[in-house]
Amino acid sequence: MSSTAAKRGPYAKTRGRLEAIADATLALVEERGHREVSFTDVAERAGLTEAQVLYHFPSKDHLFMAALDRADAVVSAREIAAGPGVLTVPVEAVEEQLVAFVRSGMGSMHVRRLYAEVRAAAVDPEHPANAYVRDHQRIAAANYALYLGALKRAGYAHPDVDPERFGRQLVALWEGLETQWLIDPSFDLAREVGQALRIAARRDEMT
Repeated sequence: MSSTAAKRGPYAKTRGRLEAIADATLALVEERGHREVSFTDVAERAGLTEAQVLYHFPSKDHLFMAALDRADAVVSAREIAAGPGVLTVPVEAVEEQLVAFVRSGMGSMHVRRLYAEVRAAAVDPEHPANAYVRDHQRIAAANYALYLGALKRAGYAHPDVDPERFGRQLVALWEGLETQWLIDPSFDLAREVGQALRIAARRDEMT
């Protein structure tokens, strides 16, 4: 066995264990909500001991960050395949495309609640969620800034809209609306996000 192969063995085993723990946590959150998830439950679902789970994830906060990373990976794959940045519709249907995209990706209510609580906890710079949410919002804002380019080329967005500001504002509008919806799901979240796109893109100034 080569030295490279020898190094890959333990690394691959550790990576597989981390992924198993994250997948187990995410599945349990989807099923019952994060407040009902214990280390014992995660260990049993992942086929490990509780001590093994604690070795890699010393707190529930760390467990939940790993679970959300796994959820993000699924969303990222979906966005690459059919994200809102892929304009396959005429300009008058842009908002409907985003509405459909939001609606198709809303997923588990339990996971959405976890996201909301993690965002709130992230205001503490010492909390494990801080780095996760900062990176999550930065990547989302950057993707939306690229999306703005497609919107401008299609004639949907005002040419003077600043990409960085657009990305930041759309993140804020989307996350704020989702928080309101989690508290009172009496309105159509996807439809409101579609209207938020119109606001951030200054669409009304184009018509």
